[in-house]
Amino acid sequence: MSDTHGAESRTEQATPRRLEKAREEGSVVRAHAVAGVAVLLAGAFVLMVGGARLVNLLESCVRSGLSLAPEAMREPGRMLDAASEIFRPGLALLTPFLLLMAAVAFVADLAIGGWFFSTKPLKPDFSRIDPMKGLGRLFSGAAGAEIVKALGKTAVVGGVAYWLVKSRLPNFVQVAAETWPFAAHHVAALSLNLLLVLAVALAAVTVLEVPYQVWSFRNRLKMSRQDIRDEQKETDGSPQTRRRIRGLRQKMARARMITEVPKADVVIVNPEHYAAALKYDEAKMRAPRLVAKGSGLIALRIREVAAEHDVPIVEAPPLTRALYRYVELGDEIPTGLYGAVAEVLAYVYGLRAARDTGRPQPNLPQDSRFEPPSGFDS
Repeated sequence: MSDTHGAESRTEQATPRRLEKAREEGSVVRAHAVAGVAVLLAGAFVLMVGGARLVNLLESCVRSGLSLAPEAMREPGRMLDAASEIFRPGLALLTPFLLLMAAVAFVADLAIGGWFFSTKPLKPDFSRIDPMKGLGRLFSGAAGAEIVKALGKTAVVGGVAYWLVKSRLPNFVQVAAETWPFAAHHVAALSLNLLLVLAVALAAVTVLEVPYQVWSFRNRLKMSRQDIRDEQKETDGSPQTRRRIRGLRQKMARARMITEVPKADVVIVNPEHYAAALKYDEAKMRAPRLVAKGSGLIALRIREVAAEHDVPIVEAPPLTRALYRYVELGDEIPTGLYGAVAEVLAYVYGLRAARDTGRPQPNLPQDSRFEPPSGFDS
């Protein structure tokens, strides 16, 4: 997109192509606070489910540390082995916990914006190290909004944390006077309560942040009307190119249409201005189908091909005009033209029967049986 238009001229919402291009460049909407809430909730869940196991493991580690033989404290080699025996169970439990928290944070971060992979952000961009542009970004409205948002989030979560610690300070002091393992269980319960309340406080902030992030992202990608016109030109090409493509498509369609004329049962003409070719297969079609139509030179070409392949040509000007005007290529004829087309096909079948048996050909009816109802006559 062109950057020559000021922000005041970007009044239009981003097009799907603009959003897709931004995604390809590595720009998607994100609300990282969602990951923080998810991590706090996951940590609280782990404490609820495995808190007792964690306390038992901590007790085992403390007992192992207190039961070290004095001689092991004097020899560095044996000291390291003893330390590994103490910390190995804790690491065995802590490693899956950390991996779980990382996975939760990763998945939660994808909840807003979804998954994408792009290498464009990794490409060198010297404008990122331009001091003047860096200062411009630092003192921009977007940076100010981010600072205000971060300060507000810190104030809310910090205020809640301060209230929690202050209101539960006697409980923390009481833990020091408790015996094992009651003290450990008490600390786990206090930690669980702390995580849950902090998660709720952060979730309340996130509920406000997510709509803001979506709005901010969409606002950054807004386009001017000139941007939309430029994008349309890039997508569809210039008017001259579109006309050329349309002309080629029409030419190809006419070529395909002409190849269907030899398979037609009858060509109905105007007699010179219009031509319409019909085909009817009782086993496959509910009604006759229009396989070719045209006016002027195209009508003349349809007549020539029909004559070359012995396709019957019947003059019925009103019916030809109606077929040309109301029926699209490949469509079955409308019910209002059933009667007139049936009369034409009956006449054509009579011609074929006379030719096969050597009898005289029937004369073309001079009455109005080939004419459609007045509503179809142009």
